[in-house]
Amino acid sequence: MERRLRRGEWVGLIAMAVAGGLILFWPTPVDASVDPVLERVLAALHRHGVPGWFDYDVVEFSANVLLFVPLGAFVTSVLGRPLWWAGGVVGLAASLLVEFTQAVWLTGRTASAADVLANTLGALLGGALVTVALRRRRPRT
Repeated sequence: MERRLRRGEWVGLIAMAVAGGLILFWPTPVDASVDPVLERVLAALHRHGVPGWFDYDVVEFSANVLLFVPLGAFVTSVLGRPLWWAGGVVGLAASLLVEFTQAVWLTGRTASAADVLANTLGALLGGALVTVALRRRRPRT
């Protein structure tokens, strides 16, 4: 069954591609200017009882997960619930491409297996969230 993309899906796809391209292929780490501020915020949180394991690495990993949730959601909304996992496959492929590009051509960036894992998990999460939302919307018979 062939299905054409709706206008909102095209807008979402283009927005994800532009934002993702800027963030993922920027020649220097996009969080470089945020790093000192984030370190101060984390230090303040730790002083107020937030556990020490909640550190910069956890924030960065979480941000990478969140960055790929829309991709997984988009893929699942287009392909449908039975293929909810396809968003994870697309996320994995996109993440491998990004990390390869960063390793080979963007010397100011650092390729990371943890980023591939986080990005793939984010895409899978996006697919799962759309699957749950579609299941809830489906009328009961």
